[in-house]
Order: sequence, then C-alpha cells, then structure tokens
Amino acid sequence: MKFNLNHALPLPDNAAWIGFALLSAACFASMAACVRMACIELPQSEVVFFRNFIGLLILLPLMLRNRVSLKTQRFHLHLLRAGAGLAAMYLYFYAINGLHLTDALLLNYTSPIFIALFAVLWLKEAWTNHRRIALLISLIGLGLLFNPTADLVSLPGLLGLASGALAGLALTTVKRLSATDDPVSIVAWFALLSSVVSALPMLWGFQWPQGTAWGWLLAVGLFGSLGQLGLTWAYQRAPITQVSPLGYSGLLFAGLIGFAAWNELPDIAGLAGMLCIVVAGIIVARERATPAPQPPSGVPIIVAKPEAEPQKRLL
Repeated sequence: MKFNLNHALPLPDNAAWIGFALLSAACFASMAACVRMACIELPQSEVVFFRNFIGLLILLPLMLRNRVSLKTQRFHLHLLRAGAGLAAMYLYFYAINGLHLTDALLLNYTSPIFIALFAVLWLKEAWTNHRRIALLISLIGLGLLFNPTADLVSLPGLLGLASGALAGLALTTVKRLSATDDPVSIVAWFALLSSVVSALPMLWGFQWPQGTAWGWLLAVGLFGSLGQLGLTWAYQRAPITQVSPLGYSGLLFAGLIGFAAWNELPDIAGLAGMLCIVVAGIIVARERATPAPQPPSGVPIIVAKPEAEPQKRLL
C-alpha cells in the first residue's frame, strides 16, 4: 500500500487554520466581555479611545517597517471610513452593555449582509441570487430576533443593528479605497483619525483608570490583538471563503461566557433568528473574497496568495 506524501502534508495545515480561526473567534468574544467589565468602571467613551489607541500602538511598527506613506487623493473616503467605523464601535460597545453578549455580537455580525447591499448600491456589483437569498433569510432572522416580546426591541438592540450596518459601510469604503491606496495606509488613517476623534470627549471629563480598570483595558487590547493575529494566521493557511464562516463560532463562545458570567440564556425565537443570520452571513461569505465577520477594528489582516505577493486585507 503506497503512502502519498502530497495528500498527507496538508493535514497539519488544515488542523492549524481551523484552530487559529476558532482562537480568533474566542478572543473576539472574550474582548466583548472585557469591554462590558471595563465599562463598569470607566465611561464608554474612554474604553473606545483606549481600544483605538492600543490598535494604533500595535500598528506603528508595521507602518515604520513598511515605510507607509499617508499621502492620499481620497481623504474624503478616509473620513467616511473612519466616521462609519468609529460610530460602529461606539454603538457596538453600547449594545454590549445593554444586551446579552451573544445578541450584541450577532447584531454586529450582520455586517456581511450590509456589505453585500452597499456593494450593489454603491459599487454597482451584481445583485446575485446568492445575495437575494441571503437578504431574505437575514430579514426572516431579524424578524425573529426583534419580535415584540424580545429584549432586542430596545434602544441597545436597534443601535446594535445599526453598528452592523455602519461596520458594513466602513468595510465597503475600504474596498473602494483599496483600488488606489495602500492597504496599510488605509488602516493607518483609520487608527489615527479614530484615536484623535475618540480622544475629544475626554477633554470634557477624563476619569483616570484605577487598578482593575487598567487590567480590563489591557485585556480588551490583548484579546483584540490575539483575535486579529488568529485571523491572520488562518487566512495565510486557507481561503477566505473557508475561514470567514468559522467566525460565527464566536457566538458560541459568547454564549458560554454570557451564561457562565451573567447567567444569560437565549429563547427559542432568538436561537432561530440567530441561525438565520448565521446562514445568511455564511452564504455571503462563501461568495465574496472579503474577510468577514469581524468586530470593528483597525488592524490589518495579511492574506497570502500562493501565486503572488502577500496581499494585505483590512479589518
């Protein structure tokens, strides 16, 4: 019996990219839990600032190594990307503090559906059958999630859904910018603009973090960075269309954390709606070569193409 080495070698890589994708999902769910804990001791505006500032500090070595230039002829699009992405982060963090952890993550993970809509309306991409089906399924899912007796029929629920729409707009703007601007430059502009803008509210009242607050802020940055790295490593070992659907496993991790820490449990309608949103997101993710889903962030994902130089994709 002959042993085919070519078939045997990819197995460790297959196991590796699945592990990295699951690690990333678990880290993003943990980051959401740490955001909730940090907001108990600090104003939400400060948590948003530190999340952006930590992302900027992580990005600086990459900018220096690549000698990134911030020259651009489309500054208005950078403003739109930063404005939409930062607003998505504010609303996402607000939803985390007002909803079950799983619900907040799920509503933000509607962004792939909105990316498909914005790509059709703005970028004039084709309105394919896959996108029509995904939109129909997502509408059914949202109807189940926002039934009259659900906790999501509230300001945090509506703002959580808005965070998904704004994240979709931000990522669509990234796609538009990537035709002319360097990917790392796009992320650098977002990190700079979001850090500056999110620092402004602190001019009217800054609460210096104490003791455990620093720990939660560092945990937010640590889990966020590990989540980004996990995605990077997974995208380097498998196609985006295979990795992206595993991002929804973050809902499972968020559910486990929510139950263990706050005794949160979804109802039957919520589970059915969640399933519809996940199915719709996977349909879109399998069609598009765009990393999704992911919480708002400013750190690039490096995707290696086997036939060309490594390509930087953005979160």
